[in-house]
Amino acid sequence: MTTTRRGTAVQLLGPSTGGIRNHVTTLAAGLRDLGWSAPVLGPEGVLDGIGQLDGVVAVPAGMSPTGLLAARQAVRPWRFDDPVLHAHGLKAAWTLVGGRPSRPLVMTQHNVVLDQSAGRSADLQRRLEREVLKRVDRVIAPTPQLAAALAGTVREDRIRVVVPCFPRPVPTASRTEVRHRLGLSDDTPVVVSVTRLHPQKDLTTLVAAWSGVVARVPDAQLVVVGEGPARSEVEAAVAAAGLQGSVQLIGSRPRAADELAAADVAVLTSVWEAIPIVLAEALLLGVPVVSTDVGMASDLMGDGTGGRVVPVGDAEAVADGLVALLEDPERAAVGRAGQVRAEQVFDPDALVAGVAAVYEELA
Repeated sequence: MTTTRRGTAVQLLGPSTGGIRNHVTTLAAGLRDLGWSAPVLGPEGVLDGIGQLDGVVAVPAGMSPTGLLAARQAVRPWRFDDPVLHAHGLKAAWTLVGGRPSRPLVMTQHNVVLDQSAGRSADLQRRLEREVLKRVDRVIAPTPQLAAALAGTVREDRIRVVVPCFPRPVPTASRTEVRHRLGLSDDTPVVVSVTRLHPQKDLTTLVAAWSGVVARVPDAQLVVVGEGPARSEVEAAVAAAGLQGSVQLIGSRPRAADELAAADVAVLTSVWEAIPIVLAEALLLGVPVVSTDVGMASDLMGDGTGGRVVPVGDAEAVADGLVALLEDPERAAVGRAGQVRAEQVFDPDALVAGVAAVYEELA
């Protein structure tokens, strides 16, 4: 069957090590299946391990005027065939708003500016964020809650809610093989956290919670998958708590489906998320989760389906949730229920079609 040619939707992302890049590669592939040309642009190496860029655009990590100008110049050759321009995140959107001659511009608001992330430049970035949001044609919010938060800055008729799509996690090794690589047995109680080592992820709360877990489940092991600027801080917290024997920081993986699938429980302690994709991935793998109340956690698990939702920053509640699931004889059933719900919410075909519908409004 021949697919109707629908148009061009240029995808631009900035520096990314997490779920945004997985979303963009999945979205671009789905758009092509629907007949859209969907070139993906971004900093060199941003898709390493999961795909290839169609063009290199060095979207700056900071707000360097020189870097921003260079990125805008690198995008210019891709403004052919009257494309829709789709920016994923603030830095990418700020790159595209400069000098765009009548090209429709869509921005997905994957994150908000946090003091933990932006530091001293937080106020400047918030001003830039408000300015960008006013100048784009459509804003895609990953959740109704984020859409509501945007209402004071963006006209309601320009906001659309579409949950991000991402590739369904597929383990490449068995539970036993993964645990063997980690030096763990099949019957060891294992909790996995797939996360960037960054203040936004609040890993100091996770470490504090883990002290409470091993006090009640002495043979439990915590495996942290990820890298980031807070690594030394996390290592220091683990050492200060005397947890070196029960915590492994194994670094980043292109996709952590193997480690998640080998877990008894997954855990997320972030202070803020739009859509915590690792939460969705764990549920899709049938692994129950303890998550702070961020993003869609309450929507997915607020009634106990698939795991437990706990207050942000509450180490005792995180520990209680982890122990309860580790000791629950019906844990597998909890995971299966979460899997069913996640399959309904994160249907990639429906989510790609939702983004394509936004383009159709503008093209």
